Parts: sequence; C-alpha cells; structure tokens
Amino acid sequence: MGKTKKEDYRRGLTVPLVISALLLQTSVVRADPAAKVHLPAVVQGELEFELLGGHQWWRNNEDDRERQFVGEIGYGITPWWKTELGIGTTRLPGESYKLDEIEWENTFALTEPGRYWLDLGLFAELAYDHPERRNAIAIGPMFQKEIDALQANLNLLFERELGSSAEPGAAISYEWQVKWRGNPRFEPGLQGFGTLGRTNDFGHQTQSSIGPAFFGQIFTGARSKLKYDAAVLFGLNRNTPDTTVRFQIEYELY
Repeated sequence: MGKTKKEDYRRGLTVPLVISALLLQTSVVRADPAAKVHLPAVVQGELEFELLGGHQWWRNNEDDRERQFVGEIGYGITPWWKTELGIGTTRLPGESYKLDEIEWENTFALTEPGRYWLDLGLFAELAYDHPERRNAIAIGPMFQKEIDALQANLNLLFERELGSSAEPGAAISYEWQVKWRGNPRFEPGLQGFGTLGRTNDFGHQTQSSIGPAFFGQIFTGARSKLKYDAAVLFGLNRNTPDTTVRFQIEYELY
C-alpha cells in the first residue's frame, strides 16, 4: 500500500474512533440464540447476504426452547468500513414468530490485515428492540490473531439502552472463537459467548457458554462464495441456557 493510500486509510479511521469515544461516554444482557462472532474483516465492494439461526434449551426458564432467525445484508463501503442491516424474529413455545429486533451494524478495520502483530477492529451497532419499544447502542473492540494454521478472535462489547428510563451503566458481553485452518470446506474449532455484568455492577449475573464449532467456505464462482459455520454451546452456569445450537450461512459477491 502506497504512502498516500496509507494516509487516507489512517485519516478515514479517525471517524470511527471519535464515534466510539462519544458513545462510551454516553453509556441482564444475554447472548441471543442466533448470536455470531463478528470479525474485523472488511472488503470494499463486497455484498453479503446472511442468515443466522439458533435454538436454545433452558430448564425451568420461560425462554426454554426459544428459536431465533436473523436475516442481514451488508456491503463494504470503504477498505475500512462495512455496514449491515439486519432483522430478527423470535419464537417461544406455543407462539408464532414475532419481530424481535432491527439492527444496524458497522465494522471498522482499524489496522491493515496482517500488517501488525494483532488485527484490530471496532464494532458499533444501533438496535431497536421491537417488543420493548426501545433503542440501544453496542460498541467495542475486536481482536484477531493468526498463528500458523490457528486463527483466534475475541470481541468485547458494551451495550447501553437509550432514553430517560435506561438502566444506568452499560452491559458487558464477549464473544470468541478459535479455528484450525486447513481444508477450506471444513475447519474445526471452538466458540463461546458470555456476559460480565455491567460497568456499574461488574461480575454479577454473568453468563458463559462454550462448545465445538466448525467453519467452511465453498467458491461458487470467480467472484462469489458461500461461507458457513455452526456450533453446539453448553452453559457453564445457571444464568446460561443449558444448550444452544446456532448456525450462520453467508453468501458473498465481489
């Protein structure tokens, strides 16, 4: 990358950094059944169509056997900014699927992939909770490290409701995954999700889940591919669903 291009790249990144600072100054969350691990990867001009789904089992809880599906469409606006719009639906036993959430997600690549010891990104989301009729923002750093055939990802997110009746502080959650890269069509790994309480009540009512996962991709043309991953997650404490099965299917066009 030339000097001019590098300067443009750094200059463009000042926008998401300023936004993140402002949001953090303004601010019991749990992982949704269809939650995914976000990646700090941005490809300019890439068009994405995603379908996410999840089903959880939870003994003695009103959310037992909750099902969720989320559809998303995304586009790489610049070499460092990707934006996505998503709509989620949820179903509980004995009920029909209902509109759950409308999401506007943004991924900012803060470093050039592979240039430094660690790839760093920033995730920012504005979401509308339809049943509760309220808005919330989520923001946090994204980390990716590759060691030989191993790729590890860790994201730390802070979520805060908006409005005069919003709960004080911000909820803290995390998502991570590790995968062994080899055969592109099937790469085994692990995934996990959890919460750490709130910024004003850290370590209380936490959740944690972990389980085996697999990842893969198939090229469907010279400028398109199909990516997929799935996991079976097991809860590690009473605040977490006993079992969650989740999947993600993504079709990319360049």
